[in-house]
Amino acid sequence: MRIAYFVNAAWYFELHWLDRSEAAIKQGYEVHLISCFADREIKKQLEDKGIVCWNVELNRFSKNPLKNIATLLAFNKICKKIKPDFLHLITIKPIIFGGLYACLTRTPFIVSFVGLGRLFGEKKGLINQIIYYFVLSIYRLLFSCNKKSQVIFEHNSDYAELSKHIKFNPENVHIIEGAGVDRYKFCYEPEPAEDNFTILFASRLLWSKGLGNVVDAVELLRRRHPENKITLNVAGFLDSTDPDRIKIEKILEWEKQGTIVWLGKRNKIQELIKESHIVVLPTMYSEGVPRIIIEACAVGRSCIVGNVAGCKAIISDGFNGCVLKDNTSEEIAEKIQFLQDNGDVRKSYGVRSSEIVKNRFSKEIVIAKTLDIYNALRSKKNGINND
Repeated sequence: MRIAYFVNAAWYFELHWLDRSEAAIKQGYEVHLISCFADREIKKQLEDKGIVCWNVELNRFSKNPLKNIATLLAFNKICKKIKPDFLHLITIKPIIFGGLYACLTRTPFIVSFVGLGRLFGEKKGLINQIIYYFVLSIYRLLFSCNKKSQVIFEHNSDYAELSKHIKFNPENVHIIEGAGVDRYKFCYEPEPAEDNFTILFASRLLWSKGLGNVVDAVELLRRRHPENKITLNVAGFLDSTDPDRIKIEKILEWEKQGTIVWLGKRNKIQELIKESHIVVLPTMYSEGVPRIIIEACAVGRSCIVGNVAGCKAIISDGFNGCVLKDNTSEEIAEKIQFLQDNGDVRKSYGVRSSEIVKNRFSKEIVIAKTLDIYNALRSKKNGINND
């Protein structure tokens, strides 16, 4: 039984979907990945795991119709070679291109909405509005032409939002919260000593993730309380193709000024979390449940997060962390100061967060729910009725 994943960037698949694809291989599935492999090392690592990789030129941000048609044709050509039993489509362009192929060829497919993306928050300007309504129209077409298509959301808020525009069959909708975390790797650990209050920001380096406001907030606190020792550790990678990227020159400028400690891209993120007192991610666009926040919660760290559905799926303001209202540097500074001054509250948030991850966001839960969907499709394909 062949599964073909279609994702816009291979690094995203490796970070968020590798555990699930490996579990599928162990259950006897032949796993293929169609994506844009900008990094040859990632391709080799995935192939070593038993995943068959197919490169397709896909520009996530291109609005050029000719380039997008070329991507669709290339995807069609690859699928003719793979002959997948079903497709798993992730992120906007793969959902559109893969969904159209699936409808035309009557191939069963699964769609994962890992957040609704910046498209649903950036409706300013005529072009963005046209694209927004075009995407909604394609989504309606895809789910009407194949009423057995399976749909996965990372949280109920995205399901509720899209349901305003698209009629879903509730029996085919699944809520699988986040990518899942390895609780043995990201196990609870008490905070380090408080002689130096350490904040961690770990994410793709995009302005919309809120790093600029965090930097301003820390500078504000240092001016107000020069006696306080606060360290802002920044880890992540530079997404050179994203128009919203923070350029390396800006990162190095902050580092030179002593505002941040620049750690670059790190593989052992659990060690950075354990060395921190809090994790901050004031993201401002519609994404899924941020992996770094799940991981931080698992380790038992209090988090300050943006007022978006993906963050609020795991952080409840005043219960296990802080949810910002306006994402301003002033507000972020106030939340940081509150958590620094109230160690008992901060630590109680961390303990509660660790329990939440254990009960809802563990890797085992996410893998099991995903494989249930795959196995149900396999049973139908083989003519087996589980009822």
